[in-house]
Amino acid sequence: MHDNIDKCFLLNHYRFFKECPHPDENQRRQLEAELGLEPRQIKFWFQNKRTQIKNMAIREALKSVICPSCGGPPSGEEGRKQSLLKLQQENAELQLEYESISSVLANYMGRPLPGDAFNSTDASRTGDENGSTGLEVDSVIGNVSVGDQELVYPMKANPEIENSLVAELASNAMDELIKLLSMDEPLWIKSPGDDQYILDRNSYKNIISCSVGLRYPKSRIESSKDSGVVVMNARSLVDLCLDPDKWLDFFPTVISEARTLHIIEAGLLRNRSGSLQLIYEQMHLLSPLVQPREFYVLRYCQQIEMGTWVIADVSCDYLRGRSLISPTCCWKHPSGCMIQELSNGLTKVSCIEHVEVDDRFEVHPIYEDLVKSALGFGAKRWVMALQRACERYTYMVVAGRPGRELGGGTAELRQSSEMTNSRVHIVARKNAFPGQPTGIIISAASSFWVPAPHERVLKYLNDHIMRSQWDVLCFGNPVREIMHIPTGSHSANRISVLQPQNPCENIMIFQESMVEQLGSLIIYTPIDTSSMRLVATGVDSTNIPILASGFAVTTDGPDQRAGASTSASIAGPCGSLLTVAFQILACSSLSTDDVNSDCISNVEAFVSRAVRVIKSAFDFST
Repeated sequence: MHDNIDKCFLLNHYRFFKECPHPDENQRRQLEAELGLEPRQIKFWFQNKRTQIKNMAIREALKSVICPSCGGPPSGEEGRKQSLLKLQQENAELQLEYESISSVLANYMGRPLPGDAFNSTDASRTGDENGSTGLEVDSVIGNVSVGDQELVYPMKANPEIENSLVAELASNAMDELIKLLSMDEPLWIKSPGDDQYILDRNSYKNIISCSVGLRYPKSRIESSKDSGVVVMNARSLVDLCLDPDKWLDFFPTVISEARTLHIIEAGLLRNRSGSLQLIYEQMHLLSPLVQPREFYVLRYCQQIEMGTWVIADVSCDYLRGRSLISPTCCWKHPSGCMIQELSNGLTKVSCIEHVEVDDRFEVHPIYEDLVKSALGFGAKRWVMALQRACERYTYMVVAGRPGRELGGGTAELRQSSEMTNSRVHIVARKNAFPGQPTGIIISAASSFWVPAPHERVLKYLNDHIMRSQWDVLCFGNPVREIMHIPTGSHSANRISVLQPQNPCENIMIFQESMVEQLGSLIIYTPIDTSSMRLVATGVDSTNIPILASGFAVTTDGPDQRAGASTSASIAGPCGSLLTVAFQILACSSLSTDDVNSDCISNVEAFVSRAVRVIKSAFDFST
């Protein structure tokens, strides 16, 4: 019947449809009467006809469609499959990136993203027929709880959002550090055997609600707190802490390398409050037996009240798409210092060090007590080094002398795997920088234990008569002190000009010695007589190349004796750790990589001889 209707309608009324594809009520009634059909049949016939014509138009349009991106012909079924494969690959990459960002945020905030934030999304969905995916933005972006705030971290690295995250990390570190600085017991307890304050782990977990678990499977926590008064203006000290170059120059015995990687916020010009920067620093003990510690830290400064600043450090392992994992597996939990301005140019400094160390990196047995007691890398060492540096600077300013240290204050004491025997560690390096001779420099160092307090060892090394026994520069002759400049209240803190009693040699020895509660240091360098005369007349000494050698003496750990005191007048532990370092210029050319084996043998012999003589002087069997 429908075929008859269509045939009749097409023959008699197709023209009517073309003129009126949407008939009104009166027109439909007219058609009903003419064809003898029901209203419902007329309605559906017109709907179907309109759909057929529309589909025909679409098919014709698809034949001439072009790609909006490249202007080429349509891709067809094969192109659709390729697009689908590409979308699936992109979704897989998003999954990996999500997991990476989740890990980053867990490191920042101590809390991972919800586990189902991404998995709830069907990454293989292809969406509608037009090829758009059904991947919703909210299902890809995870909500991260940060304290009482909800932050959103997108999959693609966004500098503005990343800056917000690191600012949140720095702010949390600042809050935690202020808590640690303002509280004593029960959060801080005295370490057994000495007067050092260390964190009570149970109290820490209860008081610091945002504390996180250990980062490494075999971790050791080192915590310490100390304070002292230094002779320096508070604002100058703040500027020093925020300038890695000055920081490195001021603490050569503690820091071997420091540099700014990224300035996130410069802070206010008048007080540096709000300064936030990413810094790389390398801490070291002056011994080839102790591996340096490397940190990537956010350093954040806030002036919390008039004349009082807090500078917080916290480790950061991801920024600007870069992985910042410390190769030495050290992680700095919120640490830093409070700087309080006092009267008469004095400043009180309260310091906290809170570090997690991977215990798989073993410490040499003779340094184990020193390092694991937090004396080697702890707050007390920072405070002592700062007090000594400020005292030295004050004395040099009063004396009207330049404050240049010999070779930056230390000889090269890096570990070397290329040229090492069981006792002497040797490393060769090229130098083209001013201040040291140009060419290949060989450095040799050896560390050993001495059964005597560091003050006694320092006294022996400063003995002008005994010096000829260990110093090859004396050529077997005693030395006399021509002049000296004090650099501190202790008589051993001084810069000296020494001359071997050998008129045939045109050599003098320029030496600086210093002492503090935790150890002593002697740095010396040979210098010809003509150069010394130039220095005496006030000529800029930075143009005179020097090559420093010397000794670093430290206590061998906390004092275990009953009644131990932190007073500087009381002798420390009964033993000392002594490092001997010696440097020579092997070749003045930078164009060769060959090192003369005789030079290596000579520098090794110099160090070995000094070690034997010093051990013998303290009745210590070799």
